[in-house]
Amino acid sequence: MIVALVLAAGRSMRMGSPKLLAPVGDRPLLAHVLDAARGSRCDDVLVVLGDRADEVGEVAARAGVRTLTNARYAAGMGTSVAAGIAALPPTCEAVVVLLGDQPFVTPAIIDALIEAYRTTGMPLIVSRYGTARGAPTMIGQRMFAEARALTGDVGGRVLLERHPDLVAAVDLGPGTASWDVDTPEDLARARRALDPASSPRTDPPRTDG
Repeated sequence: MIVALVLAAGRSMRMGSPKLLAPVGDRPLLAHVLDAARGSRCDDVLVVLGDRADEVGEVAARAGVRTLTNARYAAGMGTSVAAGIAALPPTCEAVVVLLGDQPFVTPAIIDALIEAYRTTGMPLIVSRYGTARGAPTMIGQRMFAEARALTGDVGGRVLLERHPDLVAAVDLGPGTASWDVDTPEDLARARRALDPASSPRTDPPRTDG
């Protein structure tokens, strides 16, 4: 069983308003990520809530996905990863960790990470955009104990730094998939990109070890 773990607990401090609720195209920002997760090969979707949990949770409820609330969300993204991992069923073999503010991630990208996990046997899978690494990432069960102890605002990055020999990368190249929404300018850019004349990158990803 593979679970999509969607991090949606942040306080949107750089945005100045709840960014996950902001309309992008025809629905809230978070809904784009949930649609991608639901359309992927993941067996379940779990959303970690925190700030504005009731309102963000309503978006998740409309998508028909499960939620949990991280009481420690103000201490950083790492606590949300830890809370999500701790709530997984024993049958879960891996999670795909998705950011709730990354609306151009597609089901194909999530599936590419799952395929890399299957084919390489590595317990840590990371997206690569040119020379930069980013989300989404994937964490296998053998790393769950460490993931449950994460703190601070670096998410699962510390696992990648501790275990470089256990990491495989999926090369996504340049394009909108890497975009997240932190500021009003980012939000405006995302809205422009969803104009009918624009579309997210669909080139097939490549995997290496």
